[in-house]
Amino acid sequence: MILSGFAGAEDTALRRLADRYLESVVRRDPTYAPLAPAARASLNAKPVPTDVLPEVIDFPALQIFMDSDQGGVVMLGVAMGTEGPRPYAVRLQVQDGRISEVETLLSSVTKGHFADVDQLFRPDVLYDAPVPPVRAVDRDRLRAIADSYWTGLQESDGSIPPFAYRCERFDNGKKITNNLSILLSPEAAVLTCASSLTATRPARPSPRSRRFPVLDVGLGVAASLVLVDFGPNTLGFPPMTHYMMAIFKVVDGEIRCIDEISEKLPFGAPSPW
Repeated sequence: MILSGFAGAEDTALRRLADRYLESVVRRDPTYAPLAPAARASLNAKPVPTDVLPEVIDFPALQIFMDSDQGGVVMLGVAMGTEGPRPYAVRLQVQDGRISEVETLLSSVTKGHFADVDQLFRPDVLYDAPVPPVRAVDRDRLRAIADSYWTGLQESDGSIPPFAYRCERFDNGKKITNNLSILLSPEAAVLTCASSLTATRPARPSPRSRRFPVLDVGLGVAASLVLVDFGPNTLGFPPMTHYMMAIFKVVDGEIRCIDEISEKLPFGAPSPW
């Protein structure tokens, strides 16, 4: 198991709990992780009993981000199942030294226009790089910048989020921006982070249940979970909902990089959170 990410002294307890939870999944032993008596869990946005663990035999590569102020932990990367690797993300909520919430996203989308799970075996060290204080933003601003991405998606307006000149976007490991394979696809476009939002206008996206369980000012990292409804459209695909965890790297008040783990759900799927 490869788990990258730095833990400060205040995050050591959160890191230990995260390690115990991952080990409980691999061991298939829900009692190995210290769960709160009234703990709740979900798998791909469906409530499940806390003793129902995702079928994972190893985590070859994960990145971890923690927020001791909120008691939040998020991890994303690759989960290895019996049928091969899958994009994976999990959110843990910790209260009084125990895990009170476990929200798991285990994607079935591993290859294609918006997925390349093999690329998740090499997590980007950019997210682990500390941001110098003079180039960082405070917690409120960090949250607002990440939230502006969902607003830009809702409005199909790439001018709303403050994208950095070097910003790139990845979905389930696949590089979406500045990718020759997308240029050669029926989409026939060279997408930037801004144009990828503007191009969604025919799909009529509607983000909801926006949450930000981790805001790490020192790393300039905001983690967000959201459900995005894509209703009736002129693009030829049926209405659906995308369940997503996104990690934003923010430097100089701009979004420098975005990694998203997502799974397709029936249109209008409710959030258990």
